[in-house]
Amino acid sequence: MIRKSRIEDIPEIIRVIHESVRSCIQDHQRNESEIQIWLEKTNQSSLLLGMLYNDSWVYLEQEQIAGFILVNDHGKILLNYIRPELQQQGIGTALLMNMIDCLREKNIAQITLNSTHTALPFYKKCGFQHHQPRQDEAGAALTHLVKYLA
Repeated sequence: MIRKSRIEDIPEIIRVIHESVRSCIQDHQRNESEIQIWLEKTNQSSLLLGMLYNDSWVYLEQEQIAGFILVNDHGKILLNYIRPELQQQGIGTALLMNMIDCLREKNIAQITLNSTHTALPFYKKCGFQHHQPRQDEAGAALTHLVKYLA
């Protein structure tokens, strides 16, 4: 089940994000300092601000948060994480499709994001296309992607 995220979801969302980031070995090769940079960006206060000023949803599996997506009013996906043990089960696709439906209602013409190497196959499968590569604050390579909504 997908629903709008709530403030009381924040501790569980943070847990999902941390577990997911730690599982993405291709993105950080278990470099603890790089992992800490990623994780420090997502704390309770930053997530609360993100949720207050953007749209976000959670995917519930047996009454626990299995996935989370956060998108701004311009169609940029800011956060999109699935519990590692529940990946490859359609949760990310369901969250993405729900988000796309909501963006279409707002007449947003495109979705953008900066993807890690680990997430790139998922986004390409969902119809996203490459733009220019970028690096984040930690120096990790990111790929700028776009999907046009018809």
